[in-house]
Amino acid sequence: MLLLSLNISAQIVSVEVHSDNSVTFRYKADNVVTARVKSDCLLNKKDNSWFGGKMRTKRMHRDSTGTFTLTTKSLEPEVYQYRFIINGIYRHDPCNKDSAYVLLHQESIVVVGGNPQADLYLDRTDIPHGRIDTVSYYNATQELTRYILVYTPPTETGGLCQQDSLPVLYLLHGISGDEVSWLELGRVRQILDNMIYEGLVQPMIVVMPDCNVKNKLMPKRRTNLLHNMLNYAALQRGDFEKAFPDMHRFISENYKISHNRQNRYIAGLSSGAKQAANIVRDNPSLFSVVGLFSPVLGKKQLPSEPDSAVFHIYVGKNDLFYKNGCRFNRRLEKANVAHTFYEHEGGHSWRNWRIFLTEMLKVLNNEE
Repeated sequence: MLLLSLNISAQIVSVEVHSDNSVTFRYKADNVVTARVKSDCLLNKKDNSWFGGKMRTKRMHRDSTGTFTLTTKSLEPEVYQYRFIINGIYRHDPCNKDSAYVLLHQESIVVVGGNPQADLYLDRTDIPHGRIDTVSYYNATQELTRYILVYTPPTETGGLCQQDSLPVLYLLHGISGDEVSWLELGRVRQILDNMIYEGLVQPMIVVMPDCNVKNKLMPKRRTNLLHNMLNYAALQRGDFEKAFPDMHRFISENYKISHNRQNRYIAGLSSGAKQAANIVRDNPSLFSVVGLFSPVLGKKQLPSEPDSAVFHIYVGKNDLFYKNGCRFNRRLEKANVAHTFYEHEGGHSWRNWRIFLTEMLKVLNNEE
């Protein structure tokens, strides 16, 4: 492995989406001998594996200016992740601010638009943007200071300055994530900005907590699957669910959220779906709708009151928890709980969870 100090050029467009949906990657720095790109956009076919996350590596070629480049074929509209491999060392794109923390490392992000779904992921400059607050609060139940991210809608669309209260959606991440996962990989800000602007969803507040109850505020480090698995006992005990009322109380006191149950919603993915179902079970009067994305559920997650909330189950046909979702669907039927069951292609991945979020938001808009 060749270890050299690199003086990276900030004068290049490091990732460019063309009109035919092909993408050009560029990397320029001193002392570069070899450069490659590793990305899911380089796969020969769509990744429908049970867990997703497959990537492929291709070599970049140096042009006459000393810039290493690679241009892909025309791509399906989607959010793609990539990393450079420079002199054998992985690097996220230093010229691209759009990135996400994935399991153990940072990935750069490129969005290819071109259909109604993928266009919701684009960071448009011609529309108003909501605000993301990074909030710390003391949770008395846990005796810990915790982080929450809160999306508030653009005031230009008639948001907080025009209404006394707004609907609220709590979004819970999975076991490999933290409070930033829905923002980075779920594209929550972009989806809400675009859907509110297009009139596809009402302005609302979205709360994204850190559902890992063992994560302390300081020193704050991005978490990963291994770290969270070591705290799996706390997840099984339902420690986050027990502490949830404290967080909801904090949000109610500091944000203008609706006090009407019909305007309060919760959703979670994977283990976060289990937490969401537990919260609805333990607090039957708190939410009117619960979204379960690729859920990990059992009999204990059935609601304590059949009419406590409407359940919406979303799962990929290739998801490792597909059968689990089907079983919970049947349990809801037997318990006479109002619910819907939504199947999609693909597996246990953000490609699906972004779709599930937008589908749930459309449901919420239709129920108003």
